[in-house]
Order: sequence, then structure tokens, then C-alpha cells
Amino acid sequence: MNTAKILEKIKNRRQQLNYSQEYMATTLQMNQGNYNKIENGKVELTATMLFRIWIILELNAEELLKEVIPRN
Repeated sequence: MNTAKILEKIKNRRQQLNYSQEYMATTLQMNQGNYNKIENGKVELTATMLFRIWIILELNAEELLKEVIPRN
């Protein structure tokens, strides 16, 4: 899984929607500092958290799977 690329897409989409990190954190029921650590790759991104974030950001699941499952 290309985590750096996924985190970049998350950050770009969040900014595109004008969502703050505080908004994301509140929606995910965590504090802003912890969300910041996720977005900046300082803590491991779990599959569950990844899907929750992508739902909030209204990102296409097919696009996510292209990032998570590499093509051979």
C-alpha cells in the first residue's frame, strides 16, 4: 500500500472541501492532534480509519482500492 500517496490524497481532498483538521477530528471522534498525526503519517493508518476518512471526504472507493491493491 502506498501510504504516502493515500495521505496526500486525503489532505488534498480535505483542503479542497475546506474541511479543517479540527472538523475531521471531531467527525472521527478524536482530538485534532491525533488526526494531524494520521494525516502526516506519524501513526499507522488502519483500514477502518482509512475507510472512515474516505467516506467523510466523499472519495470514490474504487479509487481507494487502486491505491491499496497494487496492480501487477
